[in-house]
Amino acid sequence: MDRKQAQLRMEELRGEIQRHNQLYYQKSLPEISDQLYDQLDQELQDLETAWPELRLEDSPTTQVGSDRDENFPSAIHSAPMLSLQNSYDLTEVEAFDQRMRRGLGQNRVTYTVEPKMDGVAVAARYRDGQFVMALTRGDGRQGDVITENVATFPEVPLELPENWRDLFPNKDVNEFEIRGEAYLTLSRFAQLNEERRLAEQPELANPRNATAGTLKTLDTNEVRRRRLSIFFYQIFPLVDGMRAEEKPSPENVGSDLFSSPPQTSSEFPDHQSEMAALISLGFKTNPFLRVASEPLELAQHLQDLEALRADLDYQIDGAVIKVDNRQAQMRLKSTSKAPRWGLAFKFAAEEALTTLKGVTLQVGRTGVITPVAELEPVLLAGSTVSRATLHNWDEMGRKDIRPGDQVVVVKGGDIIPKIIQVRLDLRSGDNVPLAEPTVCPICSAPVSRDEQASALRCRNLFCPAVVAGRLRHFVSRDACDIEGLGGQSLDSFLELGLVNSPADLFRLKRETLATLPGWGDKSSDRVLTGVTQASLRPWESKVFALGMPQVGITTARTLAQEFPSIQALQEATKSELAALPDVGATVAGQISDYLKSPGGSALVADLISVGFLLEKETESLTLDEAAEENWFFERVVVITGTLESMGRSEAKKAMEALGAKVTGSITGKTQVLIAGEKAGSKLTKAEKLGIEILDEKAFLHRLEEARQDSGQGQASS
Repeated sequence: MDRKQAQLRMEELRGEIQRHNQLYYQKSLPEISDQLYDQLDQELQDLETAWPELRLEDSPTTQVGSDRDENFPSAIHSAPMLSLQNSYDLTEVEAFDQRMRRGLGQNRVTYTVEPKMDGVAVAARYRDGQFVMALTRGDGRQGDVITENVATFPEVPLELPENWRDLFPNKDVNEFEIRGEAYLTLSRFAQLNEERRLAEQPELANPRNATAGTLKTLDTNEVRRRRLSIFFYQIFPLVDGMRAEEKPSPENVGSDLFSSPPQTSSEFPDHQSEMAALISLGFKTNPFLRVASEPLELAQHLQDLEALRADLDYQIDGAVIKVDNRQAQMRLKSTSKAPRWGLAFKFAAEEALTTLKGVTLQVGRTGVITPVAELEPVLLAGSTVSRATLHNWDEMGRKDIRPGDQVVVVKGGDIIPKIIQVRLDLRSGDNVPLAEPTVCPICSAPVSRDEQASALRCRNLFCPAVVAGRLRHFVSRDACDIEGLGGQSLDSFLELGLVNSPADLFRLKRETLATLPGWGDKSSDRVLTGVTQASLRPWESKVFALGMPQVGITTARTLAQEFPSIQALQEATKSELAALPDVGATVAGQISDYLKSPGGSALVADLISVGFLLEKETESLTLDEAAEENWFFERVVVITGTLESMGRSEAKKAMEALGAKVTGSITGKTQVLIAGEKAGSKLTKAEKLGIEILDEKAFLHRLEEARQDSGQGQASS
């Protein structure tokens, strides 16, 4: 390989690694296994060693993957929150032991062995015995503040025992940060998905993704309901008498600050005593903690943990090996990316050999046609696998995948089934490659190749699969969050011709829905209330609901912050869009082309025609003269009992948007009582005072009429 080839390959590797970092840390949608990722990283490291003049200062080989989110405030960690070097076989563990002995000049080194949780790293900070802050790992130096969400964890004490300082070597310590791994138990994950199936909601992809998404949820009640757990494993006391948030930012200090764990008199002498202190302080730690001083002992502990893996109620993907002694750790120091005194031993991804019976084609909401492998069912990592994604035709071509082949299947990161190899030695000879489709498998419209996305795409915006996908996206949680409209309901509406576009949801009639099989007044009211509430969703949710290609919720937030209305967004140039964070030239082109296309323009115009205001919500909630004519305007209202169609806070917000004054108790000024199920003493008091009482059905009817009168929604009854 000459210099030019090396430079091109390094540029390619940097782009690929950064893309996978974003997929894993920010989108929780990994496409490759950890082992394949590490192979890319190692290849780049080798090239940087061979051609040091081509190495960039911000090379991904020197950076920790970042989960930073600009929508959250950030704070600096007490000490860097680094990653660990990975290993995949016992010879690498032996080599690690030899490096440690040489580096310390010792014939014998003591190590600890713990499970490597497949979760999300979290740091919790305590000051004067009180829980004061929680952070994500972020970029290793700074993390996103998620204090309120972590406070919902049962394993996170909000206040420590009075004698907590007695557990530290230095009794004068005032502040410390502890590290842990948040996770979702497999049993709770199964329960949540069962609830979502019954509610006709999309299932959570896997426990780690669900954990990452939950930690970045703005609704703390939802975080509490999901019941995340956490194991703690490390303590960092206050550094040099300075609070972490008072330290200079990493951009303004030398790398020496981050070269090793901070040395303070409050440090624990070894990891074992550190873990004992965590337990005494009331923090939950993983019960599997082993100690070894020889490679054979290490190997035995790794084998014991791997054997235990299948019986655990949480996911682990390996083991963490650490030099036990803290002074030894400090002598060994750390790189900018990982401590030299630690190693992550990764268990091999379970794989199986099976037959590729055929390939089916799925059409997504943006028209992308994805090939899906139909497999002879095979047991893999504790579950039966019968399908695997093939990503696109380029991927199939690279791997030369053909129907009838014997293929090796793994679960990428023990989660997503993938074909990693075709056993060419077992190919019969009559297998032929699958030709790229020239027409959509659903609507038979011509297919075009999207070179930017390496995808085949059906361009028919009225393709049934595209319409169905667009509707599912529109009603989803991060978009319009319309309860009661799952996949089965939408499919039924499509078959009956009740809806063909998102705007048609606002044209639904109560009398029509109530007569459908399995529907009644309550389910109809629930859906119609959700539809009208969609008009009150935040602007960023409405941007996301439009379903523009390659626009996730993060990019939707960026667009919503920059452009106050759909008109401003439609008029934006590609260069203006490309300059925004999380966008770039490729996505900018997709957004601009979509909004200016006949189909995209028609979708926007249709939504506006039914009162779905595509602008910042502050404008849509302004009370003008029309709003003053609605029934709720300036009425004093109290809510009691449980509302089946919406939460009380949602009902309060809806009425306040119409000018009502919603209070918590009945007084002589109260004019209306909304009485849900299990209404108590307030109902009795209202009856005695002669206050107008609305049950839930009457309330929803009044709410719908008031919204029509104020111009906030369209008729739906």
